[in-house]
Amino acid sequence: MNESKNVPYPVFLRHHGTWEGTYTLIDAKSGVILDHHRSRLTCVTNGIDSYHQQNLYAWDDGREEVKEFPGEFEGGWLRFNNPRLRGQSCEVDPNTIFLTWVYKDQPNDFYSEIITLVSDTHRSRTWQHFENGEFTKLTIIDERKVG
Repeated sequence: MNESKNVPYPVFLRHHGTWEGTYTLIDAKSGVILDHHRSRLTCVTNGIDSYHQQNLYAWDDGREEVKEFPGEFEGGWLRFNNPRLRGQSCEVDPNTIFLTWVYKDQPNDFYSEIITLVSDTHRSRTWQHFENGEFTKLTIIDERKVG
């Protein structure tokens, strides 16, 4: 989608659609790969007030997991607050979104993510994991838009 000055959240609108890629979880101290799996994320937004994301994760051993992330746009932010997590994200520049969140069952841990649109069909995402005040893990995500 093309950016428009009349649309309040143009960068979020560019993420609308289905993205496939891989997640690689790395131990921040040793550099050891802790997990690697495929993903299929579907982002649905009108760029004005509603957002919904569904993540399907798939491992080579046949395991699959589905997570839902409903959100609401408010005052320049996309906010998430559901039984699993609480977080917020904002557009930083024409290609970048910054997101922070906490899982409600792990209140001493938090996460930050940078999402960069390399193009309208390719994005990269990087998570920093902080557990009890320590930087512990890094997740690297590479995705291509497929729909």
